[in-house]
Amino acid sequence: MPRTTTAPTRSETADAITVILYAAAALVTVAFATILRVAATFRETGIAWTVPIDQQPISATTDSGAISIEGFADEAMVIADGVNAASVTAIIAAIALWALAAVAVIAAVTLVAWNFLRGRFFVRPNARAFDVIGWTLVGAPILIVMLETMGRNGVTSALGIGDGEPVHPIEFWSVAPIFATGVTVGLIAVAFRRGIRLQNEKLALEKETEGLV
Repeated sequence: MPRTTTAPTRSETADAITVILYAAAALVTVAFATILRVAATFRETGIAWTVPIDQQPISATTDSGAISIEGFADEAMVIADGVNAASVTAIIAAIALWALAAVAVIAAVTLVAWNFLRGRFFVRPNARAFDVIGWTLVGAPILIVMLETMGRNGVTSALGIGDGEPVHPIEFWSVAPIFATGVTVGLIAVAFRRGIRLQNEKLALEKETEGLV
């Protein structure tokens, strides 16, 4: 079995441990954020959603009523009752996909950090982990935008303010940075596979040289 491990430096060990600790904290944050999002969306009287409105002046309070402010609002949170089952399913799927995508990325990053901690750098599990990160960042945001659009259309239809509309290009542009990050991570996976191939070729050459001596 060819040797594919290299003792990590002290700095690399510290970095890997830091990443693992941050990953654990991120998992807790994702769990709480998902619970809060579900609670904020699904109310006793219906589904809460933010919809655009004609800009108009408002008077409101902040800090539990301690401070009064005046300004202009162009969005409002509404509560919709009687949203169709397909849209409710889409909203649930969007929230679940967001949470699962975050967990997948965190788990993959943790795996890479753990392998680095063990001195396993150019190995196939790391390349596969980068594949998971890349494809998740590329595919999940697009699916979430589509699901949220379906959910929003169901909410507006239930409120009687329209039958809905298709996904606007601007919404896709809003996730373009995440998409680009996913593509970049995919290139890192390709680089890791190239490094694994070169490492294996070097080890095979060293083995052949040792056999000739």
